[in-house]
Amino acid sequence: MTDTYDLLDTRSGNAVVVALDHGLNMGSVDGFKRPESTLRAVLAGDPDGVLVGPHFARRFADTLDSSGVDVLLTADAALFSARPGARTGEDIWTPAFSTSFLREFDPKGIKVALVFGRDDPRVFERNVAYVCELAEQLHDTDIPLVVEPVMWGRHVPDDRSTDPELVGNASRLAWEYGADVLKIPYTGDRETFEAIVDAAPVPVTILGGPSSGSPESMLDTVSAAVAAGARGPIIGRSIWQTPDPERVVTALGAVVHENAAPADAWQDAADGG
Repeated sequence: MTDTYDLLDTRSGNAVVVALDHGLNMGSVDGFKRPESTLRAVLAGDPDGVLVGPHFARRFADTLDSSGVDVLLTADAALFSARPGARTGEDIWTPAFSTSFLREFDPKGIKVALVFGRDDPRVFERNVAYVCELAEQLHDTDIPLVVEPVMWGRHVPDDRSTDPELVGNASRLAWEYGADVLKIPYTGDRETFEAIVDAAPVPVTILGGPSSGSPESMLDTVSAAVAAGARGPIIGRSIWQTPDPERVVTALGAVVHENAAPADAWQDAADGG
């Protein structure tokens, strides 16, 4: 397994990354309507990295630079409607930014989604081709390609989006197409997730999805995933759609880097460490 990426050059070899790229796909989403305020609240918890769009990185460069946080960039756009901020069941996906433009920001990773279950095989074909193209363009650089294989299409029922067989197959396809790091759903139990992690020759992180509404529940999930071999979370809404993003990020750091029990990490974060 390749562990030489700057992103994972931490005291534990793991990383807490906060996903803040939702404006590319959802517009002005709840909890993120004031982007700089949300960014500052997240950074106050001292994450290892943030995942953003390149123009977000450009607009808030001073804030990001002064924090010292690692910056990962999202390369594509995946929307569910042509109407701003809506979800009407459409499948709109496209490469959004050139690799040369993304590399100007010296990112610690470039992320792209790989969406399974689509109606239109031509869109899926373009998606696969783009993942492979990015992998070739980033080959022999120090920028890892983070691939997020997800079951968002209509042909995968919602209740199977974390199915171990589907996640395992999707993960295999993703690194076969060139992923250096995987961002995958947690399957719901340690045994099935550990099997996927053990089979992958690249680092595995977990995604968040819609906010669970309970930071404690999310911390339990991250703790179980890390115990199964995950290298940490790349999570957004379950952090910044809470009343106290700083506390959530601080608690995640204790779970991911110090193997703290989730309940203790949550309480210590409230007590100031």
